[in-house]
Amino acid sequence: MQFEGNTNTSDITFIGSGISSSFTMLHFLDHIKCAKEEKKVSINIIDKYPEFHMGIPYGSRSGFSVHLITSLKNFLPEPELGKFITWLNTNKNWLLDELKKDGGSLSIDWINTHAQKIENNEWEHLFIPRHFFGSYIDEKLKSSIDDLKSIGAIDVNYITGEVLDVEKTTKNYTLLLQDGQKLLSEKVVLSVGSLPVKYLWKEERLIQEDNLLFVNDPYAPELKEVLKKIEHFTEKKADKKLNVLIVGANASGLEMLYKLNDLEEIKSRIAKFVFLSTQGLLPDAVIDKERKKGYIPFNLQALAEEKELTAKTIADATYKDLDHADEIHLGAASTVEIISKAFGALLGKLNEEELKKFACFYGNEIGRRQRCAGFHYSKTVDALKDQNRFDHIAGRFVDIRKNPSGEYLLEYLDTPSGENSVYGDPVHIVINCIGSTNLGKENIPELLKNLILKKYCRPNDSKIGFEVNESLETCENFHVIGPLLAGNIFEGKAVWHLEHCGRIIWLSHVLSQKLNDYFFVKSELKERP
Repeated sequence: MQFEGNTNTSDITFIGSGISSSFTMLHFLDHIKCAKEEKKVSINIIDKYPEFHMGIPYGSRSGFSVHLITSLKNFLPEPELGKFITWLNTNKNWLLDELKKDGGSLSIDWINTHAQKIENNEWEHLFIPRHFFGSYIDEKLKSSIDDLKSIGAIDVNYITGEVLDVEKTTKNYTLLLQDGQKLLSEKVVLSVGSLPVKYLWKEERLIQEDNLLFVNDPYAPELKEVLKKIEHFTEKKADKKLNVLIVGANASGLEMLYKLNDLEEIKSRIAKFVFLSTQGLLPDAVIDKERKKGYIPFNLQALAEEKELTAKTIADATYKDLDHADEIHLGAASTVEIISKAFGALLGKLNEEELKKFACFYGNEIGRRQRCAGFHYSKTVDALKDQNRFDHIAGRFVDIRKNPSGEYLLEYLDTPSGENSVYGDPVHIVINCIGSTNLGKENIPELLKNLILKKYCRPNDSKIGFEVNESLETCENFHVIGPLLAGNIFEGKAVWHLEHCGRIIWLSHVLSQKLNDYFFVKSELKERP
């Protein structure tokens, strides 16, 4: 995108332009609209990709036909939910046209299944395509920016590039981009989203060999391009049925399974789909409404009268209640609300040190056992099971090895036995959905390495987030928003998962208020030496 105005120096620079930075921008722009003091704020927004405001989940890198992992009602809190639904009602025709263009048979099936609800504007319980929300945020933010630019209240510069390093000076930060460009900014907001994916095999995003296509990052550079490569690979192997291995039974894994079955030109050439995950369990999709009424988290309830608790005590009780749910075959979709409410009510009894431990160590561990998904995803699995074309292995990835006949076999650590095993059928397409790396690994982005090395940012014990103060600063005028806030406490609340839209909106309000205080309410702070 073209630069507008002077890009050498800005008041605020956002590094990354996903949903977290977009909500922060929206709330900060609302503050500017209400500001009594007439002051022009210059803003730089930098992103590695030429698409702004949506990030990977809600933009073109995920495509137009992958869905929310929860219903819209559980995804977005009020009042934003009501605003979004009003927008959906006005824009649904072109949104559905885009979905038809991007998707295949499963996308058409989703439209047909929910046609009456869509016609009646009954969106709350639908698992809508994520791009719908991305388009909404993009339009909303651009409109707000245009309004404020028109009255001279802001300057906004969009810069496509990657920030490699940051240097703190007396009054500013100098940002060094990969192309050699240098920018100055009084404040910096680090909003780069989740950490990069952890590569499983070799150090390349995509490895193609004669009988193998190994995808280490299905969203790089974007899902549509990766799907094209998979289609091309299957086309070249049209003389044989192929097996797909998806490593990781999370939201990304289910998305990939869904998209491979959405596109007929890929689906028709696949003999079997195999999942590999530690527990051998997929996210739960079906709520048992009757049995849910009778489920009681006895172990957590037993702690209600205790005056002093530890993070471990609450976590252990949670695990026991989850184990009981497993024993009676009641899935996470039925228990997640009950269990989360029960342990959430106990967190207020923890002192700050113990609450911090919960944020860093236990929150995400519990979350891994409470994964849920939409029925459209589980229905795809059920259909494959009925055709004897689905398998799920409980184990951890070890290696992919070529046998004498030129086929590739999966070696994995079997969870039940604790021993290495080899899967009986060859695998031809392998998709890594194992999840992100952590801040203790070598393969984190160069920018984050430099920030840690210079001690501008310090990883907390979660290993996926940075330590920040109540202003969301790692050091003076250097703020963080988004998933890198994991493992912190804000307003007495422990935070461990910052990919939840409700938490993103809450913390973006917190940060935007701090920005407003700095530039408008307490602008004399800028006079400090």
